[in-house]
Amino acid sequence: MKLLTLTIAAYNVEDYLEDTLSSLYKSKFLDEFEVLIVDDGSKDKTSEIGKKYENLAPQTFKYISKENGGHGSTINKGIELATGKYFKVIDGDDWVNTEAFDQFIIKLDNADTDLVLTEHVGVYPDKKEPIEMIHDLKEGIVYSLSTPLDFSVSLHTTSVKTDLLRKNNVHILENVFYDDAEYVIWSIYVSNTFTYYNLPVYMYRKGNENQSASKQNMIKNIEMQKTMAYRLVSLDNDFIKQINNNKQQIILKTIIQSVGGAMRTFMLFDNAKNAKNELVKFDSEIKKISVPVYEQLNTNKFISLVRKGNYNLFSVIRLAYKTWTNIKY
Repeated sequence: MKLLTLTIAAYNVEDYLEDTLSSLYKSKFLDEFEVLIVDDGSKDKTSEIGKKYENLAPQTFKYISKENGGHGSTINKGIELATGKYFKVIDGDDWVNTEAFDQFIIKLDNADTDLVLTEHVGVYPDKKEPIEMIHDLKEGIVYSLSTPLDFSVSLHTTSVKTDLLRKNNVHILENVFYDDAEYVIWSIYVSNTFTYYNLPVYMYRKGNENQSASKQNMIKNIEMQKTMAYRLVSLDNDFIKQINNNKQQIILKTIIQSVGGAMRTFMLFDNAKNAKNELVKFDSEIKKISVPVYEQLNTNKFISLVRKGNYNLFSVIRLAYKTWTNIKY
């Protein structure tokens, strides 16, 4: 059995995939992990690049072609085909820090917790920034997810035991963006123990206007944001009675990011009245799906402020947020 399966979500990434795969090909431990290059119906040269690495190191790289089904479908295909003890997702426009990755493989050889967390770095066109999500964890300690600790989880920091994903029939929603949040929630839900290594393994490309997280695409894809937010709230509603409070609080952080992100996108709409009406309808749907989750979302200051006084502060918040985003972007 391989120590690790890495699923590469690859759709029209000919400009980036060489960086992704070469960063893994440079590893000293090619026999210890596998890379599933899941081509989600690309129309460019993604397939040529994927097949090139399959030919270079067939014991490590496997090119898989499938019909387009969205980012979530590449994760689902990866879970289906994985042979590694642990499972990790890498987007086709990102890459790994090879030195940190090799240290991670060494650590993983001795790991047996359900979940393993590492660090990631945001890479902009002109700078790199460590993305801090973990604050009071010590390296190599076996922690329980029932223990109150200050940390968050993202797709980029997560490696989870493959058999737990399969035993729990994890299936990520397809044909939408922003599905990484669902994968994170499932990773927390299926896990009971975890360990942390202070290794900047994942290099996360940022500042690209074509990314789903860009300002323009967030507005364009608001319906997908809403769909994913509803999905997360529904999942959490199903999980609440089955998990301990601390695990639920970690999951809630991801839901807050999703719901709060959709609310911020509404504020970028040009028409203020339409923006408010759409936000109110969105928030009402959240409440219909789960009153307990709706109420817990009030623990977030931004969401609580938006809802305050029957959304009476919306115009002020919208103006402030649009001004801030214009300065930032």
